[in-house]
Formats: sequence, structure tokens, C-alpha cells
Amino acid sequence: MKTVTPSDSDDHKQSSTKRHWKIGGSTPPRAVTWLTWPILFTFNIGLAMRAIMQHGNYSSVLTTLLITDVVVLVTLESLFPVQRQWKMTWRSIRRDLKYIVAGGATFAVIDGVFGLASIRLNTGHVGPITNWPLYLSVPVALLVVEFLNYWQHRWSHELSGSLGSFLWRSHAAHHLPEQVYVLMHPASHPINGFVVRGLVTLLPLYYLGASPETVLLFSTIVTFQALISHCNVDIRAGWFNYVFVGTELHRFHHSASLSESKNYAVTLSFLDIIFGTFYYRPGSLPERLGVVDPSAYPNSNEFWQVMRLPFEGELEQGFSIAPVADLR
Repeated sequence: MKTVTPSDSDDHKQSSTKRHWKIGGSTPPRAVTWLTWPILFTFNIGLAMRAIMQHGNYSSVLTTLLITDVVVLVTLESLFPVQRQWKMTWRSIRRDLKYIVAGGATFAVIDGVFGLASIRLNTGHVGPITNWPLYLSVPVALLVVEFLNYWQHRWSHELSGSLGSFLWRSHAAHHLPEQVYVLMHPASHPINGFVVRGLVTLLPLYYLGASPETVLLFSTIVTFQALISHCNVDIRAGWFNYVFVGTELHRFHHSASLSESKNYAVTLSFLDIIFGTFYYRPGSLPERLGVVDPSAYPNSNEFWQVMRLPFEGELEQGFSIAPVADLR
């Protein structure tokens, strides 16, 4: 699969210009655009490291970081939405609350919950990375979990057959909304949440023997990136987009165009580069979010119909049930 970067053909550039982020949205101050990610990332890592050095309560730290990140990002979204039609509304919040209840929490909170569970389970458990220094154990934990997460996510979109169909129907709930903002993150099916946060995250961390400190830093990074990647603000990370999945990359994963809806990595974007699914268009937005053919699916507000999706029919994986909406 082709890796798409800013240096591709001129018609790609013309397409990017046509979909420039200023259209239909607000222009934030340059400080918001360029400093939000590094400041919040540094704050999250710094507070986690402080808790480790002072032998603090890791549960409280994860909760504090989650609340702080959500408040800051939602406030920025209300002031500087990159697209007004993607803004959170009272109707969408009522929808999101149903998914929060069904899943037990937002995906970000699920990250935290499984992180806390791993901290408790891993206490006293010895594995390959248990005694490694944090500068080695954290990257290894991220690489192992993200590698597994990348492939389960990609298979949920691209795998054929009955397994691929089931994975997609369990994952489709997250792609039905035609908006991307921080609190739509929980728009997901509980089955998908269990696979991602339980089987792909908790179990690998346990068998790796990740220490509580490793799990704290791992959960801090994953939760923060999951939140900011859904933020409806023109937040840019520059060359860090080639390392971490952020706002500029993940909104294209939600594109209704098959030519754009790549970027399957959840935290580490270089996995998309390695496996040829990287799509990066600085300064541009998808024309439309969601699925190619919304009429083939229940509306995201039709909660019970969405909950039944994994157990009904043979709906094909990914967006392949409809013709490609070519935006070029």
C-alpha cells in the first residue's frame, strides 16, 4: 500500500489547497496551533515522572491528567473549531453519553482503567522487561502493544472473510459520526473496546512484565495521544507527526474517502510509514468524515441498532461496501 507524503504529485497539492483548514472554521493563534501539543505532552510526561520520583499515587495521577487534558482540549475546541460542522452539540453529547455508559467510559478512560489494572496485576509479576530502565521498558511496551494494535485496527478495516466482517462491524461505530472532537472518542462498540484495551493492551503488558512505573508512563502517552488526535482544533506537531499520531493524521483516518482513510496506528505513526499506510496532508482537511455510504449503516444516534451491528448480516469490512468517493 502506498505511503502518501506532502511531496507527492501536484494534483494532490491542488486537492490539499481546495480543502484548506481555514474554510468553515476558526483560525487559532499560532501559539495554540504550534504549542498545544508540545506543552501538553511535556506536562503529561512531567507529572507522571514527578509521581514516580516522589512515589505518588499513580491512580490519582492518571485521573488528574485525563481531566486536565479533556478540559483544556474541549475549551480550545469551543474557541477555535477547525470545522464548525464538526463541533460538539447537545445532540451529539446525548449520543456520546450512551456510548460512554455502554462502554463503561470513553476510550481515553478505558486506556486509564486498563492502565490501572495493569499496574495492579503487574505488581510482583516478573517478565522480560520488569527490571529494565524506563528509557528502555517504556519504548518496548509501546512498540509491542502498538504493533498489535496497528494490525488489529488495520484488519478491522481491510481483512476479508467472516473474521474481517465481524471486526469491522464491531469497529464501525467509531466511524459512523460525521464529526471528530475530543468527546466523540467513546463512540465505539464495547466489543471493540474489549479487544483493543483488554486483549491488545492489558495482556501484552502483563506478559512483558511491565512495572507499575512503565505502565504509568505508557498509559500517560497513549491516553494523551488518543485524546488530542480527535481534537477539532488546528493543532500541529511538525516533524513529530512522523513519530506520534496526532490531530493532523488521525482526522484523515476518519475521512469518508478511501484514498485518505489510512493511518491505522493509534499512537506511533512510524508504523504506518513502515507498513505503507501513512497519509499526511499538512494544512488540509478531509471534505467529509464518516463512511462512504451512510445509508448502508444505522445512524450513529440509533444506539441499539449500532450495538446490534456485530451480530447482524455480512457487512464487509472497512469502507468497501460503497464506491470510492474520489476527492481528487
